[in-house]
Amino acid sequence: MPARALVLGLDGADPDVVHDLGPARLPTLHRLMREGAWARLESVQPPATLPNWTTFLTGVDPGRHGVFDFTTREGTRVRFTGGTVREAPTLFARLDRLGLACACVGFPATWPPEPLEHGIFVSGWDAPVAFEADRSFVWPPKLHDAITARFGTTRFDDVDEFDAESPGWHARLPGALVARVGRKLELGRWLLEGRDWDAFALYFGESDTAAHHLWAHHDPASPRHPGPADPQSSPEAADGLARVYEALDGAVAELWEAAGPGAELTLVSDHGSGGASDVVLYLNRALEEAGLLAFREGSAARAAATRLAKDAALTLLPPAVRERLFRLGGARLPSWLESQARFGAIDFARTTAFSDELNYFPGVWLNVEGREDQGTVPRAEREVAARRVEAALLALRHPWTGAPVVDTVWRREELFEGPFVERAPDLLLRLHLDGGYSINLMPSGTAPPGTGPWRKLAPSEHLGRKGRSLPGSHRERGLFVAAGPRVAPVGEIDARIADAAATWLARLDVAVPAEAAGRVLWEALRDAGGEARALPEVEARRAHDAGDEARVEARLRALGYVD
Repeated sequence: MPARALVLGLDGADPDVVHDLGPARLPTLHRLMREGAWARLESVQPPATLPNWTTFLTGVDPGRHGVFDFTTREGTRVRFTGGTVREAPTLFARLDRLGLACACVGFPATWPPEPLEHGIFVSGWDAPVAFEADRSFVWPPKLHDAITARFGTTRFDDVDEFDAESPGWHARLPGALVARVGRKLELGRWLLEGRDWDAFALYFGESDTAAHHLWAHHDPASPRHPGPADPQSSPEAADGLARVYEALDGAVAELWEAAGPGAELTLVSDHGSGGASDVVLYLNRALEEAGLLAFREGSAARAAATRLAKDAALTLLPPAVRERLFRLGGARLPSWLESQARFGAIDFARTTAFSDELNYFPGVWLNVEGREDQGTVPRAEREVAARRVEAALLALRHPWTGAPVVDTVWRREELFEGPFVERAPDLLLRLHLDGGYSINLMPSGTAPPGTGPWRKLAPSEHLGRKGRSLPGSHRERGLFVAAGPRVAPVGEIDARIADAAATWLARLDVAVPAEAAGRVLWEALRDAGGEARALPEVEARRAHDAGDEARVEARLRALGYVD
């Protein structure tokens, strides 16, 4: 059965990896890039999974959809919320209201599924410890029964990433991920063959998992590359990232063929991938050294106890038990543990600014009076405090090279617009790479006693596990590829993730919502008669001018010059 639009999400797929592996190993991706349009797709900040996939699926800015992380902060407490706090419908729900038949399958942070009248919706994982999907993940619910009867239980983490320190785990990982790609391919083919679809979207997360765990094996220059004597070193692990990309390349070919010759194909990743350094920054300890944060007396012992309890829950319990415990009572226990791990050691009565210390989301909150439980920064002095914090962050220097650490400090209003901007940290950071590798942010409570803001990972920590520093990290340029009857062979273009969403709607001849954050990539499209079309002059000028004006106004507002 044909599909008018086929959308494939390849989580963390990186354009440089695709380029380096070349057409011999990735013939389908290279052919599509050559015959269509592609981009080093710019993520929304931060280049993290949930805000970016939610932006792509809804087409709107994080300030409008409200999803910034797995958690939502309320004072010194955090709640695991996933996509349950999403404030905007997905594009599939919009298309469903127009009477179009749509399928959205497996994307993160989409639980609970939207009840589509004309289609199906299968939610993906919605929490770091997600293990398997039950009936509540599928619309209509009877589809869950049919999927389970044919393919077995849908599992999100059948490789158990919290067990990555066990012997031989990295050698086994590539084969397990390739097998998972195969199962998703079969599910996709089965769903595609079931009926005619106007839009069919399927998610693959294996490229992200492979990059996080296998980058140091893949990259001989990585400071975390395992030597030949390392028990985790193996030929299977060394070639594992490439094998996973090869499996995805084959899946793309088969699914596009199954979608039919008239299908408009969109490939998109939420962010790119790269290597992580062996250098650790404890951001709250750096804020302490700058006189902006204070820790409680005896906080080290409290933090150590919290860390041991959290690690025990993540590593000693079987995955299914771990997930049941996570969901018990609305995730109260894990939310409490996470709150203590992030903020339990901080003396907020003596603190100006603090960080969640999330490796994938570098940000700093101001301790504002009336907003925080023990706020110390008067609302009228927020910008003064922000400038003080910004100066301290920009003054940070790498302890071994002396190089600057922080590249950019943004006010959240510079990056986001909409009614839910306040869910983002007051300040967001872009860090310089350390010789081409990401500096690792880790929670101050996990630091060995007597550690300052910096340390180097021990060799035994280089390969890490989920919940700790991993050898692969995110990059802010992912992969976008468009091909099909409406796409001109223009090669590389410039695009943002919201543009990718707007463009596949336009290829269905569906109007882009007024609140959409992206623009249609007209420069990559043909008209209905098959001719390549240029970006209309008026629209080009409007998009350029509006973008410039918005950026200037956001900056002035963030600096306090515009009310």
